[in-house]
Amino acid sequence: MDPKQRLTTTRLSTEEAAARLGVKKQTIYAYVSRGILTRQKAVDGKASTFDADEVDRLRRQRLGGHPGRLEAPVTTAVADVRDGIVQYRGRSIVELAKTSTSYEEAAGLLWSTTSDEPWLAPEALIDAVAHAVDVLPTEATLIDRLLAATVMAAAHDPFRNDRNRTSAATSMQHLVASTVEALPLLKESKRRPTGSIAERLWPRLTTASRTNAWLLDQTLMLMADHGMASSTVAARIAASTRAGPHAAVIAGLGALNGPLHGAASRAVHELLLAAERDGTESAIADALLVHGKIPGIGHFVHRTSDPRFEIMMASIDRSTLSETRRGVVNEVIALTSNRITAPHNIDFSLGSFTYVAGMHVDAGELIFALARIAGWVAHTLEEYEQAPLRFRPVGRYDPLRPRPAPAD
Repeated sequence: MDPKQRLTTTRLSTEEAAARLGVKKQTIYAYVSRGILTRQKAVDGKASTFDADEVDRLRRQRLGGHPGRLEAPVTTAVADVRDGIVQYRGRSIVELAKTSTSYEEAAGLLWSTTSDEPWLAPEALIDAVAHAVDVLPTEATLIDRLLAATVMAAAHDPFRNDRNRTSAATSMQHLVASTVEALPLLKESKRRPTGSIAERLWPRLTTASRTNAWLLDQTLMLMADHGMASSTVAARIAASTRAGPHAAVIAGLGALNGPLHGAASRAVHELLLAAERDGTESAIADALLVHGKIPGIGHFVHRTSDPRFEIMMASIDRSTLSETRRGVVNEVIALTSNRITAPHNIDFSLGSFTYVAGMHVDAGELIFALARIAGWVAHTLEEYEQAPLRFRPVGRYDPLRPRPAPAD
């Protein structure tokens, strides 16, 4: 086709694009938000139009696979994740929650290592990480602090490039412990908190009673791994180049640090704050206006139920955290459940947890990241056993693909 003719190709309305792809209009909007489809404003400045050729290309891709997915199956023994099912090394998270499996025990299960010793870090490392965190500007996020901590921990670890399972596990224990210890306590204490990672992290995220720290421990355990999520794939790609465990964690953090992955619970937390302030119905209406959907509902894998959500919400109800805020959460769940058939997901329960516990709105992202270090390391160690550099997607150059409009 002549390039000039291509520039005047047929434009489709949202309804026409949806019909050609066999999807709902809402799915078209989702494709746009994920960068799968490019839309332009119609002459009226309101309606959206789509390039018919681009829509047809996507249709052909759909016939041979899933839109937006890179079809590269990875065989793994770390976790089994299916609709309504999450298992670590063959053990269901439902079973692990019932037996009060700690975050550290879950990490050991995923890493195939055995140790009953608490996760501690050398004082010199804690001081170095604390310094790296302290020099960040006040507007730095908790994830910024975790990234700085990881870089500093790697710089101080002579074994940072050791791919031995035991050595890597020790390095990652030091990383998590030093990161937690470097975070400031929210209120003065005569002595530094001791105990598990959750017990030490709790007073750095909330001033609520420490008797509820078990809920943080369970949350870390439930979020330790979830199969081939984007951040996990990023960590495995780094590992395939034989980057050390710290570098693989940094790769995972880079993919996690976005509103569609690690930061998704923040929108839920903000929704609940708005529901407490303005009322449930008003908050939901505003969320739909801003996000186009209710945050924390629907999941790519868990189409019928997310077991992590079910476990966490039952635990939140059993806790002694704010009864008033627990009531707000239940009101939002009740109202959304009556109108939306998709299940609530882990992001909703994580946002509910940080809200009910009186944590900062971005606390969920830090909890998610610290928890997922366990999974990233498990996949990193597994990837070390595979042929190196095995991830190489095929890029197809298209010189006629419409270029982005220049910025104003």
